Amino acid sequence: MRETPGVVIKSKFKVPSTKKKSRQYTTYLDYINRPDAKDSREQFETYHDYMEDETKSSGLFTREDDRLNHEKRRAVRDIFKQAQEKGSILWQDVISFDNTWLRETGVLHDDLIDEKRLIQATRNAVEAMLQKEKMVHAYWTGAVHYNTDNIHVHVAIVETSHIRERGKRKPKSIELMKSKVIHSLADRTKEQEKLNAFIRDELIAHKRNRKIQTLPNRVLHPELVRQFKDIYERLPEDKRQWRYNMNGMQPLRESLNRLTDSYIDIHFKSEFQAFNARLEQEVAFHRRSYGDTEKAEHYRTTKRQDLYTRMGNAILSEMRDLSKEQVILEKKGAPKHPVRRAFNQQKIFNESLYRIERHMNDEFEHLKNQRAFEQLERDIEYGK
Repeated sequence: MRETPGVVIKSKFKVPSTKKKSRQYTTYLDYINRPDAKDSREQFETYHDYMEDETKSSGLFTREDDRLNHEKRRAVRDIFKQAQEKGSILWQDVISFDNTWLRETGVLHDDLIDEKRLIQATRNAVEAMLQKEKMVHAYWTGAVHYNTDNIHVHVAIVETSHIRERGKRKPKSIELMKSKVIHSLADRTKEQEKLNAFIRDELIAHKRNRKIQTLPNRVLHPELVRQFKDIYERLPEDKRQWRYNMNGMQPLRESLNRLTDSYIDIHFKSEFQAFNARLEQEVAFHRRSYGDTEKAEHYRTTKRQDLYTRMGNAILSEMRDLSKEQVILEKKGAPKHPVRRAFNQQKIFNESLYRIERHMNDEFEHLKNQRAFEQLERDIEYGK
């Protein structure tokens, strides 16, 4: 299922021809910058004229300049003309926007467009694409156009040296351009950081500091402890495989995920509901911006898988610690009688858990107090 995307990029390229009457690269530059009445003998140069047509755009911009004076415009035309003479390919990109999406992101307000944001977003996108394509000697220019129902940006790119013969760029490079445009205009950094903060700073930090096999869990949450022991007893002999994404853990991942769900339901039920609400907001943003439900669903899956992976590794870390404690106990020389040996193992284990739990409870209380303090600061800031 697809819906109208916020941003669309269309790309093509032109290979230089040796024919005398072949259209020159400046034709495209003028196609996005020309007055309609132009001498056809100036086709290469006139491409920029179309880009600069005052009835369509507010002028050319480049990597360094938001506006080009007459001298710089002539210099740009010369660069493109010389690039064609050297045999450079001309790459042509059009970044088109859904104007409603621009209003949603605050780039378009009433009839006023924040052109500086569009220019900077284009710079971010083009530079990222060039870096991914390793087009070190590329030169480009662009222009924002208003002559259609959808505001759009024309971009023209040539290579000034080390000319490549291949014009087709990787699909991922174009996707990267689109992603850079979207996230430059609609910065979701804070929203995404909140998702990451829940996973790293709350959930994983709490798990690392609060062992599953504590005495309270044994009394209050025996099913949680049972799941932990069941996984521990089925771990592969090779401890190097005790990582969530290792091949040896494949049969146990589903069990690890269920243990993670149980842990969250016990310790972070309300926080996880808030996490899911934020996640759905980000999924909706991806669907609206990219116009692709499949990509939006992939974002949700990736973020949740990140949670399961990090929690799975935190649980496996506890299991490695438990294994080390048992090895140390065996080296100290446990009693031969199985009942006495089991009793001593459990005693040492419980004492260790008690010390860990006391320390972790202090850490958890500190975390809760810190979150309460931050909430108080936000309430004061917004006058609540």
